Amino acid sequence: MLGLFEMEVCFAVYPPGGFYDRHLDSFAGARNRVVSLVAYLNEDWDEARGGALAIWPEGAGESDAPAARIIPEPGGVVLMLSEAIPHAVEVTNEKRLGLAGWWRVNQSGMDRIDPLS
Repeated sequence: MLGLFEMEVCFAVYPPGGFYDRHLDSFAGARNRVVSLVAYLNEDWDEARGGALAIWPEGAGESDAPAARIIPEPGGVVLMLSEAIPHAVEVTNEKRLGLAGWWRVNQSGMDRIDPLS
């Protein structure tokens, strides 16, 4: 129903002190990323190690507090709509490992072939 076509994935390593400010994974209407995935790969993690994923509801203001904070527990997975859900990675106190992935739609058209061959 979402028209998902392919997946783009990267291995994400945050060193101690690393973070990622609040953002969306796709610009509204771009349709280049539809569903975002975060998977946690550290074998052992707790809240004291930092690196939580902060999530805001769609339309939340910059000064609003996050609606949720997800601790990167081993084997944890988070899915969210790429164009709608603002999120951030809080400062990590230890090396934090994970996968970041995005399901994409086929944007082929009369003048463009996706993926390029």
